[in-house]
Amino acid sequence: MTKGALDGIRIVDLTQFESGTVCTMTLAWLGAEVIKVERPNVGEANRYTYVEPGVDSYNFIICNANKKSVTLNAKSPEGNEILWKLLRKSDVFIENMAPGAIDRLGFGYEVVHRECPQIVYAQLKGYGLDSPWAEFPAFDPTVQATGGSTSITGFPDGPPVQPGVNLADSGAGYMTALAIIAALYQRTSTGVGQRIEISMQDTVISFVRAAWEQHLRTGKSTPRVGNDMPLENVAPGGLFPCYPGGKDDYVHIYTSRSPGSKQFQKLMEKIGRTDVLDDPRFETPQSRYLHKEELDNVISEWTMKRTKIEAMEELCSEGIPSGANLNTEDITNDAYLRQRGIITEVQHPVRGSVLIPTHPMKMDGTVPVTISPLLGEHNDEVYCGLLGLSSDELHRLFGNGVV
Repeated sequence: MTKGALDGIRIVDLTQFESGTVCTMTLAWLGAEVIKVERPNVGEANRYTYVEPGVDSYNFIICNANKKSVTLNAKSPEGNEILWKLLRKSDVFIENMAPGAIDRLGFGYEVVHRECPQIVYAQLKGYGLDSPWAEFPAFDPTVQATGGSTSITGFPDGPPVQPGVNLADSGAGYMTALAIIAALYQRTSTGVGQRIEISMQDTVISFVRAAWEQHLRTGKSTPRVGNDMPLENVAPGGLFPCYPGGKDDYVHIYTSRSPGSKQFQKLMEKIGRTDVLDDPRFETPQSRYLHKEELDNVISEWTMKRTKIEAMEELCSEGIPSGANLNTEDITNDAYLRQRGIITEVQHPVRGSVLIPTHPMKMDGTVPVTISPLLGEHNDEVYCGLLGLSSDELHRLFGNGVV
């Protein structure tokens, strides 16, 4: 296919930081035209940093590929009207501003729906719009805490640990993208858009749903288990040290708790410790957990003689689930992932070559990855080409600080 799956869909994007930008970038990779509306001169909050002022941050580049950028002071009367003109020609409007900010700007849902009934109107917030915490500031680490992921991360005898994965931010972005596509499909039969509300807290709760296995079984809060298996206290299941002993030189090994599984037997045979199979302490996944330290030492003796990749490949070739602990450098330099396009090289006018993670969607309907836009890069294209403003009008708006 030469067109993206969402070809012809236009999105007006008033998002910043990560949750909203990941949503619109995902839709852009599916072919939607995403028009990112930014503040004149300063751009969105994540574009520049105090460390490198005036240069697009790497985080901005990673979260805004395949978009168009226009500058607009929507608080000014002329800027406000221009935004209305954009909405009348668009399919989706999305924002993740502080609670109430979009209403004060004059673009609350009821107003937009009345004027532009075709619009799918999406909002990403830290907490539900009707939550007692709706007005609270929300960032990924804080909402991971209120969503439950922090409470189950860490070791049993230690404090909760902030997860390294941005479940609240990127997770909410992906959830919103899914909802927008569903709403666009529904619009084909109803003819009108609808309101979508995604809460970061709700999203994190949905991602940690497996934690309720233990909660429902025991009636108590699900504990932290470190690198053990969260569903049940079974062994082996965790990270084992590998050669040459660096901070990321580990391999995760897990043998199924399912009745009849032969994975533990295969593991002991592979590492040359069939004697363990005759030891009653290691007869079941549960009994093995009671003697976890001894068993981990047995397995570590084997893994420490191999690199994490060697250990993974040897074990997986025998049907024993394992995974090398790959860090960002490992993944960036992985030839297969580069060839697959999960890590893609883009050219930034200032940064030069930048290797960024892309998307996992392998299907007809995705489009090639392009670099994030410079601030206001598409002002002429959008304002003159799409909205029909003359060059003189655009020049006047620029002089008045509207764009």
